[in-house]
Amino acid sequence: MRKITKTLAVVLSLSMTLTMGTPVFAEGTADSSNTVTTVAEAPVVTPTPAQENKPPKTGFYKKAGKTYYYKNGKLVKNKYGYKIKNKYYHINKKGVVTTASTAEKLAAIRLKKCGGNLKKAFTWSSTKIKYFGGVKKPGKSKNAVEYYAAYGFKYGKGDCYVMAATFAMMAKVKGLNVKFVMGSVPQRNGKDGEHAWCEIKSGKTTYVYDPNFAYTYRNNPNVNSGYKFKYGAKGTYKYNEKRTKISF
Repeated sequence: MRKITKTLAVVLSLSMTLTMGTPVFAEGTADSSNTVTTVAEAPVVTPTPAQENKPPKTGFYKKAGKTYYYKNGKLVKNKYGYKIKNKYYHINKKGVVTTASTAEKLAAIRLKKCGGNLKKAFTWSSTKIKYFGGVKKPGKSKNAVEYYAAYGFKYGKGDCYVMAATFAMMAKVKGLNVKFVMGSVPQRNGKDGEHAWCEIKSGKTTYVYDPNFAYTYRNNPNVNSGYKFKYGAKGTYKYNEKRTKISF
């Protein structure tokens, strides 16, 4: 009994050893070195681009690195010295918003003090700017209107260029089609002298605004007021035809 049991134990032991040491392959497969594992691919999903935020009814809106401003659902365009929450901005014809220049900001503040009235703005430029002939000319890289206007608003003095520039900038803030004009006029000695004034076009008619003329002849009731007249009008300068008009 013990002998048979011992023999049977050896046989069972050998059988288990062979069974555990021999790899088992699935039916129909080759050696494990040639096995190809198939992985189920994830379904291709086309990403949906995120929708851009819609412009607000009133507020700033950024798109493609540029800033715009909407008011009551409309894009604001072509504004000078435009005030938004106690700050001043320049908005070009396409609606792109940038920070207003010093001259624009000061012009907007002064125009508001004049009640937004163009005649009062002209009076300020022709009476509150005290004549001073020592203003240096701007460098080639500087905008003449910006330069002279900023000088006048800051120091309250200047020549014909400063007087014309301060008025021109206020007219621009008001939204008018104004040009800053540099030219010359005949003087009492018979020679031409450099001079600056403004033009504002209304419809097809061009009107002249000359703050320095008004300042010079402010005590003479027999001459033109210098405010809104046509070229060739009596009691004004004989403005030479050759002149530089600066749009801004």
